[in-house]
Amino acid sequence: MSEELIGGAVEDLRRAIQPLAYPQPHWNAGRPAWADSLYDRMRDALTATSAQSGAPMQASKAPARIDVITWFVDVDHSVGVWQDGNNTIDRLRQITETTYTPDHLNLVKAMTRRCEAWASSAHQILGDNPPKVPVLRRPCPLCNELWVYDRDKVRAYALTATTRADDWVAACAACKTVWVTKAEQAVFLKLIGVA
Repeated sequence: MSEELIGGAVEDLRRAIQPLAYPQPHWNAGRPAWADSLYDRMRDALTATSAQSGAPMQASKAPARIDVITWFVDVDHSVGVWQDGNNTIDRLRQITETTYTPDHLNLVKAMTRRCEAWASSAHQILGDNPPKVPVLRRPCPLCNELWVYDRDKVRAYALTATTRADDWVAACAACKTVWVTKAEQAVFLKLIGVA
């Protein structure tokens, strides 16, 4: 029983780390593509920018965004306490490869909560609206692939879902199958055992 608990907790931790440390699948002009990890996107957001109204004006600007710096201080320090390594992304990736025992259950759950909070905070800082789509952490019902690897040999789930207009679309990056219409989505949900 305790082995099952730690196994599920470790999988939850890996899912929480995924958007922080790994490129994320998304849709670009109707095709599946890869976006930078939240950590990399936050690094890009570090430098402060101001919206231009069209009229020239004198203004001073901070050298960096304080909200982003605060986020990095929290993430970098905490991950450095959890895992030794070269940099935060490497440390997060090492955490996903670590073997945990049932004695580590509370630690794994605490790390998961922190990682989920960081991802939520990063989405808020970046102005993202995380899509309300089905969670698809299972093999594709057609090709049975669970994982795909991007150009950097980073592993990601083959089956993804994303929003499109006011609906969602599911796709498999391995076999390139896409479920778009309501009828296709209903079949898809039956295939994966959700409906």
